[in-house]
Amino acid sequence: MAILLAAQSPELRIDAITVVSGNVLVDQGVENALKLVELAGRTEIPVARGEKYPLRKKLITAPIVHGRNGLGETELPPPAKTAESRHAVDLIIDLVRVHPRQITLLPLGPLTNIARVLLKRPDLAEQIPEIILMGGSIEGGNATPAAEANIYNDPEAAKIVFESGIPITMVGLGATHQTLLTRSHTAALADSQSPIAHYVAQLADFYLAFSESVGFEGAALHDPLAVGLAVDSSLATESRPMHIAVETQGHLTYGETVANRYLLRESVEDAGDHFVLTRLEPVEPNAKVPVQIDADRFLRFFMDRICSPPRALE
Repeated sequence: MAILLAAQSPELRIDAITVVSGNVLVDQGVENALKLVELAGRTEIPVARGEKYPLRKKLITAPIVHGRNGLGETELPPPAKTAESRHAVDLIIDLVRVHPRQITLLPLGPLTNIARVLLKRPDLAEQIPEIILMGGSIEGGNATPAAEANIYNDPEAAKIVFESGIPITMVGLGATHQTLLTRSHTAALADSQSPIAHYVAQLADFYLAFSESVGFEGAALHDPLAVGLAVDSSLATESRPMHIAVETQGHLTYGETVANRYLLRESVEDAGDHFVLTRLEPVEPNAKVPVQIDADRFLRFFMDRICSPPRALE
């Protein structure tokens, strides 16, 4: 849905789609991306295969959420387009080198590819003006009680990204759970004249059924919201600067995005048998976290764009 929304948004110049293992293995993700750019009439967009496994942990796929093929068991014609010969990491590096301070990264899955870029070329961090990522949470997780799924699938990669110094907008669960796609939305999509809307209605059915089975009244538009904020940041009516640390050691909290909301850190002195709090020191924020979304406006935006005729590149 996020790929189709981005393809239908003329405000965005999509230089590439880079794929990482997440809900499905990377090869399935590449096939899906190739099919989607063809559905959108945007075959000029390069699609590149990225990392197959997280940096350290074992990958967890999610067929119960999005189907075995990651597309809710829907089928699209086999793609005529093929993937780029370059690895996703090298493609990102090349784009940033050629267009310094112009490439915004919009990761919608685990952050393994982005971490690999920063490990291979740490000097490029200052040439990336912004990362708008879907991931994390400041109010509990969905993969575990503490961790959101994208961060949980590669916490070590997320730690590298959040510590990179690149300005980050973290579109977490607190924001995305405000944007629920319902059965009334999918009925309207199915009634549209747009082939993209018809497909999204089919695509959403599996995801809606899963969401309803775990108690939600609709399906959270996690990744499309990140795209929406890339198009129009005012869709977030309130955002807060925070310092986000990624937990990579805790047994119960592995993958948690720990938010320092007050941007303060305790400084203590050793008094022998105890420590004495002497002052509170300021902490620099490393992320902007949207906390309040104009959900009605975002859902109208999503529906309008998806129901529009496919937008071939002008």
